[in-house]
Amino acid sequence: MSDDATSKNAPGWSAIDRTVGSLYPGQIPHQFASERPYELDGQAPLPAISVWSSKAPNSWHYVSYGLSELFEKSSTEPSVSGFGIELTLRVPRGEADPHPPLWGVSLLQTLGHYVLSLRKGFDSGHTIDLGGPINGSSAPASNLTGIVCLPDPLLRQISTPHGSVLFLQLVGIEGRELKVLDSLELEQQVALLADLDPTYMTDPARSSWIDHEQYSKIFRRYKLGIGLE
Repeated sequence: MSDDATSKNAPGWSAIDRTVGSLYPGQIPHQFASERPYELDGQAPLPAISVWSSKAPNSWHYVSYGLSELFEKSSTEPSVSGFGIELTLRVPRGEADPHPPLWGVSLLQTLGHYVLSLRKGFDSGHTIDLGGPINGSSAPASNLTGIVCLPDPLLRQISTPHGSVLFLQLVGIEGRELKVLDSLELEQQVALLADLDPTYMTDPARSSWIDHEQYSKIFRRYKLGIGLE
């Protein structure tokens, strides 16, 4: 489909393309399109997930398509597009990695299925216990078994012809980290994660920040209520 046709027939989709494309000019992303979009008995109900290659730092930047209104306005809230969100994820990219890991696509589709089936979106500060490794059955199994949702520091919120869309970045966290984040207000969650990694990178191979000599001190500060000083 041409750019003009996309703008006409899928104005919400086009708005996302323009926003993310402005971060990665001239780049053609990896795109994983669903054969059965919006069918909840399938494993990929979101119409598409695009993955962009970033160099600051080297990473894959995943973006979902389908939790906002891509094609036409059907919700009753004029100022918000669909559920008002799209999901993003950033994972490390090796210099020799030609393709993004598929577990990231599966994760976004799984959470997209959750939102579409329950008709309930996520919001900033929401935490999710996945009940297993964030990278699913991929080996080696990750220590990260939870997620916190925070505004994507690069994309944030945009206006589209169908209303506003907030890009929520999924940040993978370990079980003990999840308990700390659950006890904090959104402002503190954002500040804590920014102190740990301002890109909100999800590295399935990392060990717990709580076991790290330097990062554990940051957690202790926030648990004591002095993280914002």
